[in-house]
Amino acid sequence: MHWDNIIFFLLATGLVSTSVAAVSSKRILRSAIFLAIALLFTAFVYLLLGAELLAGIQILLYAGGVITLIIFALLISEKLGDQKLVETHHGVIPALTASLLVLFILLYFTWSSPRIESLSNSRSLSEYGVSRTLSEVLFSTWVLPLEILSVLLLAAIIGALVLARQEKTKGEEREQ
Repeated sequence: MHWDNIIFFLLATGLVSTSVAAVSSKRILRSAIFLAIALLFTAFVYLLLGAELLAGIQILLYAGGVITLIIFALLISEKLGDQKLVETHHGVIPALTASLLVLFILLYFTWSSPRIESLSNSRSLSEYGVSRTLSEVLFSTWVLPLEILSVLLLAAIIGALVLARQEKTKGEEREQ
């Protein structure tokens, strides 16, 4: 067995185990942390496949930004109104059944597709692959929308902080 296959199977095992831990954990904050680890494993799979730009985007956007926002939102909204959040796992069996059905369908269509073999035998377009072309287009043509999106996310974080601070101040006034 080649070392690429061994690394891939280790990464796949880590990805599957942290994904299962993310959906089966009874604490929502731990689920978010397991999701972040699963997204990092996905980035390492991208690196193994030679998609460095996708791995970087995966780490920056998903494992960094989105998970930070999820954890931030969870910590801010511990209470909704006057009721504390209650976590339930009532639909585990139907969700697991549906997930396994989708997994088997995807595996069947993936392995029976004639394009898979042709893609695995194809060579890269250039010395750098498509990452260089994609990054040139992304950071030249689409740089303004990316910057606008980053400012919008920053405004959302600041707005959430202001709202959380006002809610905390109102709660302190009620206690006194």
